[in-house]
Amino acid sequence: MIKKVYDISGFDCANCATKTEAHLNNYSGIAYARIDFAGNHLYITFEDKELSKQEILDIIKEVESDPIEIKDVDYKAQKLKLFDHHTFIMIARVIYAVIVIALCSFFITDNSLYWWRFGFYLSAVLVLSYDIIYKPLYKLFHKQNPVDEYLLIVIAAFGAFILASLEYEPHGEPIPFFLHEEHVEAIIVVGLFQIGRVVEAIATKKSRFAVMSAINLRAEYANKIESDQISQVRPEDLKIGDVILVKVGESIPVDGRIIEGEAYLDFSSLTGEYIPVPVKKGQQALSGCILKSGTLTMVVEKVYVDSTVSKIMNLISTSGERKTKAAKFITKFARWYTPLIVFISLIYILIAGLVTKQWQEVTYEGLEILVIACPCAIVISVPLAYFSAIGLSSKHGIVVKGTDRFDDLVKMRLLVTDKTGTLTHGSFSIQAIVPANGIKESQLMESLYVAECLSTHPIGKAICHGHNFRKLAAEQKDYKEISGLGTETTYRKNNIIAGSKLYFSNHGIETPDVLEIGTPVFVAKNGEYLGYVLLADELKEDAQPMVDLLHKENIEILLLTGDKEDNAKSLCQTLGIDRYVSELSPEGKTKVLEIEMEKQSGVAFIGDGINDAPSIKRSDIGIAMGGIGSDTSVESADIVIMNDDPAKVYDAYKIAKMARNTAIFNIAFSLIVKITVMVLVMFNVNLPMFVAVLADTGLTVLMVINSLILLYRPVRRAKIK
Repeated sequence: MIKKVYDISGFDCANCATKTEAHLNNYSGIAYARIDFAGNHLYITFEDKELSKQEILDIIKEVESDPIEIKDVDYKAQKLKLFDHHTFIMIARVIYAVIVIALCSFFITDNSLYWWRFGFYLSAVLVLSYDIIYKPLYKLFHKQNPVDEYLLIVIAAFGAFILASLEYEPHGEPIPFFLHEEHVEAIIVVGLFQIGRVVEAIATKKSRFAVMSAINLRAEYANKIESDQISQVRPEDLKIGDVILVKVGESIPVDGRIIEGEAYLDFSSLTGEYIPVPVKKGQQALSGCILKSGTLTMVVEKVYVDSTVSKIMNLISTSGERKTKAAKFITKFARWYTPLIVFISLIYILIAGLVTKQWQEVTYEGLEILVIACPCAIVISVPLAYFSAIGLSSKHGIVVKGTDRFDDLVKMRLLVTDKTGTLTHGSFSIQAIVPANGIKESQLMESLYVAECLSTHPIGKAICHGHNFRKLAAEQKDYKEISGLGTETTYRKNNIIAGSKLYFSNHGIETPDVLEIGTPVFVAKNGEYLGYVLLADELKEDAQPMVDLLHKENIEILLLTGDKEDNAKSLCQTLGIDRYVSELSPEGKTKVLEIEMEKQSGVAFIGDGINDAPSIKRSDIGIAMGGIGSDTSVESADIVIMNDDPAKVYDAYKIAKMARNTAIFNIAFSLIVKITVMVLVMFNVNLPMFVAVLADTGLTVLMVINSLILLYRPVRRAKIK
């Protein structure tokens, strides 16, 4: 399977995108296709052979007459162009129609000039509607289903054009259908529809631009220093070892290490936190951060594709690949809704005409029903609501890897959480050193340093912090680390192990019970127990708010940890966590998680490291903490929190609810408005045709704006007593 993501544009409506998507999914060689109309993205998976962009366009042309363009994805925030040449042509067409109406109303008024008037009116209708007429004719010619909103507006406009002309003049003599002054209404219907399309396109463009600007982290250029000269290059052209200069207001283009300078960095684009962080020589600096003060000289440590900003943008780029349940409903809804409305309109005309005998009036009302019923307001605004939610999440330092994950989030009823690095900082410090009888403290610590100097676990890093163990590391053989349990190595022909009580039990080595609060790390050399060190971790400030906020939403919290029971119990009592299971291996955490998932749905797991990856992947909603640290946890997670704030879980939950509520409101409000106007029409309330058009395109614009507003809404945390 080969997965690709492209920018796709040119669709006149969301229905066209939906039909094209269905055609691509039915094409041999394409395993999966998804067109995100709101985000202008095409997600496509090829079975064996990758098709070129031109080949994809050729397939699309089989069902779509719009001038579709496919390009490689570019997340660089480009200048917003609200008016393209199509928009200017449309404005010119509307101006021509207005001139025709004015000309016929004030200058061509004599009855002998009716034929001239007819010609001008007909030309105005055709100028306004030629692209609308073309679409259903194209589909008929290519033996496709022509029943869509374009066919509805063509029938309504030309139906009004004809019906208005069948009326009689007051003096009793009928005027031929092509000579009546009320042709103006047909012109207004098509004109309003086209103006609505322009406004709708502008509103949608602004929505897309606003969302992409909110999540755009990519630097436009990098200041590369070479031979004492500074040149601007693309971030993609930088190589490991290159030296770059970052000035005030610039975004760091790639991950690197500071070799000169001190400054304050704004991490808000990554984490959502707006407090500048001081950095200095020797520290790492992540791409996507903005320099607020000072100047930094950096050496590149990662090429662009491996840098933080690239990883985040790649995660966001696939966020629209999977549809939410609301979007899936809309796709099915659009397939049968429009043909059903045509059927209802015909039935209404037939029944009401037979009852009232007012065929002309009833037919006019049936045409109004066709216009009112166009589903664009729902088809466009609902996916756009979730697209805006992706942008809102990114602004708060939360990367959601698929709009369908919002559906899972709102169902969350149990949060299973890791301890170290999730609820605590993971910055351990040694509190006590307890050698075994007859063992010197120096012997214990030497073996401990040997066992932990190559460890990537927070405990191992804490033990060796501030020491240089290059010589110890160079003399080791057969080093092994079992995630969450311990390490084993051979040093100068001696077998040394360090780790948890369970790890030592698996090796058949007895260890004493440790009653003090903290995490003990036991040490043995050639099977002889040497003693242990006790480490303690500090609780995160936002751990308590996370527990309290989720409890207000009736979400239960379960702690799974490899730590001993006393530590787990103490932590749960401090934070008010509902339940805990202690002294677990990574496999044990996954087994407990699976038992919980058998009992209920909506089980989320939040963890921070490689050892949590199996549980993150197995859960209904996998959440990675500090995701920029562990590639494995990021790859496994559905949601990545870019800083270490556990309370962001609540923020993600609230954003998911806001997206769902916006989508439900758009659907409900659109249907209520459309049904209300249709009922008024059916009960002989004399509504002009342009009201029906406003109930279609006008409503669409309102719903698009409502979806966009979501991007700017604050995520308020509930007050905790």
